[in-house]
Amino acid sequence: MDKQFRVETFIEADLAELYAAVLEQFEASGSLSLSEMNRALLQTGLLMHLTMMTSLGIVRDEDEVARLDALVERVGGDHLMWSLVEVARKHWRSGTSGSFDVEA
Repeated sequence: MDKQFRVETFIEADLAELYAAVLEQFEASGSLSLSEMNRALLQTGLLMHLTMMTSLGIVRDEDEVARLDALVERVGGDHLMWSLVEVARKHWRSGTSGSFDVEA
């Protein structure tokens, strides 16, 4: 089933500063539209959050974990940060929670 969402939000304070810094860098490179940049940021966050939720056992149903893992792999397989998602997945599935060493 195809799904479509329009996502709108307001950000402020330090989060707005982070966003402004990312926007400035994307504008300097001149390669992505604002819409594409926002999509890339959302995609990165969703990949990391779903990986964390399935790896740490937040999602308990095994069929749902398998479905979400497959979805993450389909969406993230060609993502710039896919190798980082795989490091996080390996770390969290080892039974360790919290932060992880990206050089591991």
